[in-house]
Amino acid sequence: MYQISNEKFGLFVTELRKKKNLTQKDLAEKLYVSDKTVSKWERGLSMPNVVLLIPIADILDVTVTELLRGEKIDTKKNIDTKEVEELVGGSLDMAVRNSIHQRRKNWILAYLLCFFISITEIIMLVVSGSSLAEMKGDILLVTGGMLLFGAWFCFFAKDILPTYYDANKINYVSQGIFRIHLVGLSFNNGNWIYICTTLKIWTLATVVLYPLAGIIIINCFNIALWDILNKIFLIMILGGMVVSIYIIGKKYE
Repeated sequence: MYQISNEKFGLFVTELRKKKNLTQKDLAEKLYVSDKTVSKWERGLSMPNVVLLIPIADILDVTVTELLRGEKIDTKKNIDTKEVEELVGGSLDMAVRNSIHQRRKNWILAYLLCFFISITEIIMLVVSGSSLAEMKGDILLVTGGMLLFGAWFCFFAKDILPTYYDANKINYVSQGIFRIHLVGLSFNNGNWIYICTTLKIWTLATVVLYPLAGIIIINCFNIALWDILNKIFLIMILGGMVVSIYIIGKKYE
């Protein structure tokens, strides 16, 4: 299979753009993107979305095939249809990989923000007079567990399942130390990305809101009330998470 080279593509775009006496800003305005985006293409740091390939090719007076190969093609030669299909397929795969990479970066930033907020909340509880001994049975345990769970999904979980999940009804996913098994729900690439997103939202929301609820109830009322309500909160958190996974999973199954 012909491999698309980011660097070769970038150098080719730069060469063609300069021949047209266009600046990066000029090309960006014609494509309705930022000049920083064009700069990333030309430096080989990223590839354009597949929907932009035809407009780019038209502006630079080349074919999409030439654009993806990063070189002019002798018009006297017959172009291999299979190679064209592989080039277009490769550009789609690259666009998907770029999208997944950007989403992962966003979730990592969200996780780090929630991590620091939850640590700040724990410190506030300690400063307010709640001892670690009082908190370790619920707040520390739940928050710590959700931080670990969220870290796995934000940093390590794969966003794409192997292709055999799409061909077979499989009701479990196993990745490293993580395993999820839900009876009656089949995992595939149609619903897995949504399930992962749901789990990330639940875990990150919990690490922020659960300690916050503890701060409000303990300081505004008393620790005894928190001992009662935190059990209800735990049931709501775990039950809501499972129900949400089933609803989302079935919707996109």
